[in-house]
Amino acid sequence: PLQVEVSSVYNKEQSDPPMRKHCFQYTIRITNNSPTDTIQLLGRRFEIQTVGSSMKDIVQGEGVTGRTPVLKPGEVFEYTSTAPLSVRPIGTTIIAARMRGEYRYVVLAPGQQTASTEQIQAGGEAKAELGTFHFIFPEDQRVKPFRSDTEEDDAEDDDEEDEDEPVASTEAKPSPAPAASAAPPAPSSTTTLPGDKDMKSGDIAVPLNDSSEASTEDVRVQVTSSYRPERSDDALGKHCFAYNIRITNESNKPIQLVSRRFEIQTIGSPNKDVVQGAGVTGRQPILKPGESFEYTSTAPLSVRPITDKTPVVARMQGEYNFVRLTEDASTPVSSTPLQAKLAMFHFILPAIA
Repeated sequence: PLQVEVSSVYNKEQSDPPMRKHCFQYTIRITNNSPTDTIQLLGRRFEIQTVGSSMKDIVQGEGVTGRTPVLKPGEVFEYTSTAPLSVRPIGTTIIAARMRGEYRYVVLAPGQQTASTEQIQAGGEAKAELGTFHFIFPEDQRVKPFRSDTEEDDAEDDDEEDEDEPVASTEAKPSPAPAASAAPPAPSSTTTLPGDKDMKSGDIAVPLNDSSEASTEDVRVQVTSSYRPERSDDALGKHCFAYNIRITNESNKPIQLVSRRFEIQTIGSPNKDVVQGAGVTGRQPILKPGESFEYTSTAPLSVRPITDKTPVVARMQGEYNFVRLTEDASTPVSSTPLQAKLAMFHFILPAIA
């Protein structure tokens, strides 16, 4: 006999986006549609899953906001609560989280004023469903990744992925003219540096990680990597990896990415290859406060793994150079670029990782 309705809104005052804190307010309205029965709400159970998470959080307890309201036929109980979420917006959806659940209740006997001790201990003899709904990011908190009019999605077309490994050829993509007075992207250049000793020997001295995250100068750089078996050939010593980069402007000023510099060292090699050049995959994107730029590249490595010592095939780290812009994103505030760190991560073979 119970009808459960819910609505939700973003609570800007209690949110702190740079700290990944996004607060939502939701209002629950529970109506007793029974023509004869009086009911009492005894408890609740909610399932909440934030976007990007593989797990659901379970929230359950007695009563509803500290009460166990009694509803006569036709009566309504309504309350408002908040959901403070730790979540990062992503470019593929406007959803912050999904929620559903149920309310437990008992039907009171004629003349019964409140649930008995036994009924309360049992937790309720019936359930009313709270249907699935979503917490939606407001327009100003949604990710707006940079896209040129002629560009196809990197993730959807493997042949369009940029390859930063030195021995691979790189095909530049069309790039729109940058709004700031930065030079047009130029081809990458490659040099070498002395490598890390543990990578040369195979006795890795740091924790193995196939992803990393770092925040420098209010710009966050996240990377994840995965093996591409369909583009690899172990017999020929060719191992291809894909890595996804997400760069987020967490400052209160627009920025423009102007160049990059990566260091890549394959296992067993005494040297690091240094890849650097203007732009990012042929582009120099402008990011307003809160916006992100995301792309996928491949690293086709020519390497003989030392599998008796480590599943690591290569190590990579680097930085992105950027400039802060004026409020209208038309002019750099300074001609001296700042650096956003790409923290160290590893390309790891999955079979023995």
